[in-house]
Amino acid sequence: MIFILSLLLIFVLVSVYFFFRAEKLQQELRLAKRDANTAQKENKSLVEVLLQVSTRYEEFSQHRLQTIKDKLAQLEEEDRQVLIIAPLIKNYSLIFRESMKGKAQLKAITQKCYESQKKHSYKEFTTFIAGCEPHVKRMWSGNNLNGFISLVEALLYEQNNQLLDRISERSTTPDPGKVRSV
Repeated sequence: MIFILSLLLIFVLVSVYFFFRAEKLQQELRLAKRDANTAQKENKSLVEVLLQVSTRYEEFSQHRLQTIKDKLAQLEEEDRQVLIIAPLIKNYSLIFRESMKGKAQLKAITQKCYESQKKHSYKEFTTFIAGCEPHVKRMWSGNNLNGFISLVEALLYEQNNQLLDRISERSTTPDPGKVRSV
């Protein structure tokens, strides 16, 4: 009888132990679920912010490119380089998002964007990049988001500087129709 009572007591003690252990595990599980939900909400919020940033960068880049195109039109000139980089800037947000997904995405998505515009335009773009300064080539060869942002900025900066050089050449070169003979 004592043996049965001791077995029953052990059984009750083990049951109580496992009951409290299960309650503690359930509490830890609830905390882990809450933390996972919080992390998921933060992740979603950060993704939305990055999408807004990419859209804003796209708008800024497109505005800068349009300004360059407008000034070239005022000078009655057309620049082939501006036409070459236009699809890159036109698809800025898409390329930004795809580059954000992981490494080695920049060149693949850029190729898709260029080839959807015109056949063999990607080859023309890579040839253009190959002829650029070494720092621009490094940005392109980085094949990542940081390289893409820097590449677009460098290309627009270079185009703007070339435009300013043309404007200054025009202002220093006398117009033959305005020169008076004495």
